[in-house]
Amino acid sequence: MPSAAGDDGGNPPASDNPGRIEALRDEAERLRDEADAVYQTAEAACYKRFLVNRCIDKAKGERLAVVRKARMLEAEAHRLDLVERNRAATEAAKKAEERGVPRSTAAASPTADVATPTIHPENAGAHKPIVRQSANAKKSRERVSAQKRASSRAQTARRDRARYDARIRELEEKKARDADGR
Repeated sequence: MPSAAGDDGGNPPASDNPGRIEALRDEAERLRDEADAVYQTAEAACYKRFLVNRCIDKAKGERLAVVRKARMLEAEAHRLDLVERNRAATEAAKKAEERGVPRSTAAASPTADVATPTIHPENAGAHKPIVRQSANAKKSRERVSAQKRASSRAQTARRDRARYDARIRELEEKKARDADGR
């Protein structure tokens, strides 16, 4: 006799998924809101303690633990949503075939592999050189930009100093003329 969870590897029947998906998302949102409220309260209380930073770090760690639970619930809801969408797409494809409508592409029959791509451990760091190159290019652009700004500021400072010196000379000459005229 089939279990209440269904025969598809422990997933609930299709009719239960939408309600469960919403319940998981609501629970995740509740957990996040609760974690934020607790963190704000704890942070405010930390400023009354001697080791403020340690207290705040501890509160952040506790908040992060709760947020991780919320993320896991959201991931489960997303997975169930994908299963539900795949199931609906498969049923729609079957109905289309029964009516005599041919499949136009292979993408019309979704699979779990297509919906949830996996990264193999040997390929996990393959994108890092590209990321590193773009980060280096960005740093280089920022460095050049900073050098230009510094050069511009130095030039402005030299020009301002020259004007200041000229103004001081004029004032001293004027004082000397006024002193001679008295």
